[in-house]
Amino acid sequence: MSDMLKGLKGCCCSIKNDEEEYLTGSPDIVCEVLDIDDEWIKIYYTDKTGCRIVKVERTETIWGVKIFQA
Repeated sequence: MSDMLKGLKGCCCSIKNDEEEYLTGSPDIVCEVLDIDDEWIKIYYTDKTGCRIVKVERTETIWGVKIFQA
């Protein structure tokens, strides 16, 4: 895994997988990276219905990341 991905912990971002799908299901929903290691990324977001969701995805599927600064 890239050292750049390891630096995402605590960042608010929009993440695409290798199938060009957003991990949150929408480009309008921003997630926060809770944790990341060599194999997995754990994110948190609130969907359009207000449900809080924690999702774990393999880092090898990450294709693109857009980081939002406060």
